Amino acid sequence: MSLVPSAAKAHARFTVEQFHRLCAAVPEQRLELIDGEVLQVIAKGTQHTAVVHRLIAVLQALLADPAGPGQRWQLRVEAPLDLGPGNEPEPDLALVARRADDYWQAHPTAADTWLVIEVADSSLAFDLDTKARLYATAGISHYWVVDVQRPRLHRLRELQPQDGDLSLVREAVERVITGLPNT
Repeated sequence: MSLVPSAAKAHARFTVEQFHRLCAAVPEQRLELIDGEVLQVIAKGTQHTAVVHRLIAVLQALLADPAGPGQRWQLRVEAPLDLGPGNEPEPDLALVARRADDYWQAHPTAADTWLVIEVADSSLAFDLDTKARLYATAGISHYWVVDVQRPRLHRLRELQPQDGDLSLVREAVERVITGLPNT
């Protein structure tokens, strides 16, 4: 009898539909689907939560400004994105196209998503590698990671960096990061 190391075992792959059934069966669990694998979302630390809430405040204020990007974009917080049959991540923050139905029938897709921001306290390597690849493959226009530990903004993907709305959002996010204590 030969034993196969656990690292060599094949992983079960889930579709979004199967993932939704699993989530309905265990509603107390926070899960996301990445490359067909179900990942449990780890508990948020206090610094992660504080940064997310600071970012929410500045982005909501920016979106509420009649001269700002709020006419086109709405903020979603820890909400799913439909990125294909095996991917339904829940980024910390996403700016998606404003729709009259607020995505009542379906989650936003990559085509609806303008900017994704992940806040990384203990997940920096995963966010810079796996999530960056996922969002790039899906065609998300802009992807940033806020490193809570350093504090630093990693702008991993910016397809139209000259975009005026993007500059306004970047300045707001950088103000938050500049105000963070060094940990």
